[in-house]
Amino acid sequence: MKWDLKRSISMFLSAALLLASAGCGGESAGTPAPGDDRSADAGEPIEIRWALAAPSSELADGGNTSLGISVNYFADEISARTDGRITVKVFPDGQLASSTQEFIGGLQNGAFDLIVQNCGSWADYTPAFAGLNMPYLYFDYETAYAVLDSEIGEAWKEKAMEDTGTIPLAYFDIGFRQLTCNMEVHSPDDLKGLKIRVMPDPIQTATWEALGCAVTPVSYSELYTALQQKLVDAQENPPSNIVSSKLYELQDYMVMTNHNFTVTIAAMSPILWNKLSQEDKDLIREVMVEAQNAGRAKTGELAEGFIQQMEADGGTEVIRLTNEELTAFQERVKGVWPMVEEQMGTEAYRQLIDFVEEYNQG
Repeated sequence: MKWDLKRSISMFLSAALLLASAGCGGESAGTPAPGDDRSADAGEPIEIRWALAAPSSELADGGNTSLGISVNYFADEISARTDGRITVKVFPDGQLASSTQEFIGGLQNGAFDLIVQNCGSWADYTPAFAGLNMPYLYFDYETAYAVLDSEIGEAWKEKAMEDTGTIPLAYFDIGFRQLTCNMEVHSPDDLKGLKIRVMPDPIQTATWEALGCAVTPVSYSELYTALQQKLVDAQENPPSNIVSSKLYELQDYMVMTNHNFTVTIAAMSPILWNKLSQEDKDLIREVMVEAQNAGRAKTGELAEGFIQQMEADGGTEVIRLTNEELTAFQERVKGVWPMVEEQMGTEAYRQLIDFVEEYNQG
């Protein structure tokens, strides 16, 4: 019922916004927020307010994670290409929002202009990105990128726009997700009863419950404290998040489960979008995709660097599962896939599965 209620609210908001912007060519939705008199007509200056949950440390020195690289690239390039007419002010560390509801809701009503939210975090508002949450569907970066860059990936962004009224612009990836915990793990049986924090998404919850865990909801901004206070025993994130948020300081092991490929969606508020000239819209789309690719080029290299950092620090032992061990995890979670089909619809689901199978066959 939770998803249905929020989805209904989002669809209502989207419909209302679409009606309000009928004269904007139907490309997006939105009306100015109360008191928001910023002009974004062609030639007029505009400051884009970017709300991030990511820690400010990720943005240092031009970005030391794929996300940090992408955010900095967009901010620098959009300013350079408009001679400073369009600027970006980034608010990291959850300064403007902390929960998914605050991020997506704030984007819808124009409280800020840009967000980056994990694909799983959109699940309460749209099933558009359900195909990104399938455990063990993607086995390498190339396959995942091929899906995102295809008509399938574009259709997912269109679906999210229809359901939420927001304007998805690009897919920022931060690599494969891994498990951290305080006990040695080599099989799903080792996870029985483990209290774990996972992405706030029904598919991810079902995945870890299928592996025998007790899923406990905790916001990402509160995860370090939750581990510190033993509210949860384990968590799962890409190595970049594990290091940048210093989660490994509280965990004895990182298990290379590679259970999901993580994508975060960069999206713009319809409030600002509908004020932009077509020229500025085109430029923002272009630079955002370039930012996506700038971060993407460093994902694998950075992930391995973060893993080595955890090993070098000596506090966290990295367990690299064998192919046989990974197969046991894969088999245990296959029962979750029908949930994805139900959310996506059989036609879209089959299209995705067929695409991946054909791609892997060359």
